Amino acid sequence: MVSFSGTVVSPTPPPQEIPRLLRGHLGSRVEGKNLSANDIRVKLLKATGQSRVSWRSSILSEDSQVLGDRKLPSRRVSTACVHAGETIDKVTKSILTPIYQTSTYAFDSMKDVMAYNVGAEDGAQGYMYSRPTSPTQRVLERKAAALECGEDALATSSGMAAIATAILTLVSQGDEIISSNMVYGGTYTILKHELTKLGVKTHFVDTRNIEAAEKLVTSRTKVLYVETPTNPDLRIADIRTAARIARDHGLKLMVDNTFATPVNQIPMELGADIVLVSTTKYYGGHNDLIGGIVVGSSDFIMAARKTLKVYGGCIDPFAAYLTLRGLKTMALRVERHNLNAMKVAEYLETNPKVHRVYYPGLKSHPQHELAKRQMTGFSGMVCFELENEQKAVKMIESLKTIIHGLSLGGVESLISMPVYSSHNYLTPKELEEIGLNKAMVRLSVGIEDAEDLIVDLENATREL
Repeated sequence: MVSFSGTVVSPTPPPQEIPRLLRGHLGSRVEGKNLSANDIRVKLLKATGQSRVSWRSSILSEDSQVLGDRKLPSRRVSTACVHAGETIDKVTKSILTPIYQTSTYAFDSMKDVMAYNVGAEDGAQGYMYSRPTSPTQRVLERKAAALECGEDALATSSGMAAIATAILTLVSQGDEIISSNMVYGGTYTILKHELTKLGVKTHFVDTRNIEAAEKLVTSRTKVLYVETPTNPDLRIADIRTAARIARDHGLKLMVDNTFATPVNQIPMELGADIVLVSTTKYYGGHNDLIGGIVVGSSDFIMAARKTLKVYGGCIDPFAAYLTLRGLKTMALRVERHNLNAMKVAEYLETNPKVHRVYYPGLKSHPQHELAKRQMTGFSGMVCFELENEQKAVKMIESLKTIIHGLSLGGVESLISMPVYSSHNYLTPKELEEIGLNKAMVRLSVGIEDAEDLIVDLENATREL
């Protein structure tokens, strides 16, 4: 049963009920079988005047296309991390997905080849070549789709490959993009510089004032791009507002969910059309793989797979396997990351050597209330500022437990200076425009004992 009271419509009705519900709430005859999940979401949002629809129950249903052979009564994230997308091998009865370390698949006949060629690009008619997909990859994609509450997903060779593939699927020469201004440095570079070479222009708006995007929409605008929380300083973009703007103007809303993970935030429940994730980070969680994920409607993912097939940003089967292994424990790990990050952020606020702390879980964060409305946890990322660059360098080089490393989301705590790592691509003027400085430090809080991390930070800042 669907409840239209409050802010959540959950669980999603079974497919056979959708036409009746839409007729009742839209006042017209609608054939549910012709609607994508995103179409249905938008129609229900408009019909009910609500801002959020929960689709996890839909994705984690007894749909064998999503769950393989497993029939799961549970619809909770920890269970999805472990079981969604997985199948028991019918021959060996292995409980783990094997690594299909092959480039090429055999066909029994030309008839099978022709069937594959007219079928979906996702291996629905079998497998042909491991660039567009592999069996290991498909399990990862089904699991990611379940977790992020999309219809389907596409695994890529890196987070940047996911971003590039998704964008290039939607834009062409003469088109325009509107993006929040604080995004990962590589994302900023592709939006501002690389796409310009292809005749695609990007307009930037303040992440904290996404409403301003509406004034920049033209007939050429195709994409509204949002990263939230932002890398590195944890700014929050209002996803519901972004979704409303995109819906009203026929745009596709892309949300980078890398910092939050689906444990803490489900952008597609808030109206996003496409979700992007660097699986190198919390999905994998062990600093031992490079990968990315694009999640969206089945039609969009089919188109994106064709883009990937041409540009070649494909994931290796072993990296897909490592990501699946990491996802088994993601819910547990992220809960610990959240807990530790809050403790560390609270400590840093009391440290007189620290000038400012950026963490959406703190009441002092200017967007704390917004973060509470659209997140269930505040991530394992903390950003803070010291007095100047020299003291930031001295502090980092004095740490004993926390590692000076330029990535994030792993079990080990890593620390870096964004102007020399994640945003090293940007010019001094660009850094100033978006509000980054050389006294700023980004801390990826790991799963160690929080007390040990706090002692390490206390010792490293004592002599500053």
